[in-house]
Amino acid sequence: MSRKFISSIMIAAIAATSLSFSAAPAKANDDLAKFLVGATALVIIGKAISDNNRHRQPVAVTPTNPKPPRVHKPRRYALTAACVRRHNTYDGKVKVFGQKCLQKHYRYADSLPRHCKVRLATTKGTKRGYSIPCLRNEGYYIVSSK
Repeated sequence: MSRKFISSIMIAAIAATSLSFSAAPAKANDDLAKFLVGATALVIIGKAISDNNRHRQPVAVTPTNPKPPRVHKPRRYALTAACVRRHNTYDGKVKVFGQKCLQKHYRYADSLPRHCKVRLATTKGTKRGYSIPCLRNEGYYIVSSK
């Protein structure tokens, strides 16, 4: 039950018990004194309840395992893993997205960032493609080929 309801029931009970009804009529002064004592008691109890409720602070409830918001990545930035090529260069092995493969399998290949375009000098000649870390920095991501 709510605290206000319980406190109002308590006040009504105290008020009812403080006023006594007797068969013989009492003096007016006695009735007035009893009324004042009962009213004072009610005011003191009401003030104590009010002060007690005022000092309560709301408790913040935090979830134990908050789930991160789901980020919707547009399909436009999804590049297929089938276009990843590994080339042997004079500096070692390098992974890039093959330019011809992306032209063939990616609808927006013409809108890829130009500064991510690379030209590799391999043991089998010059190869062109797109740098994977550069594209990742631009918001592109790799999806597995099906």
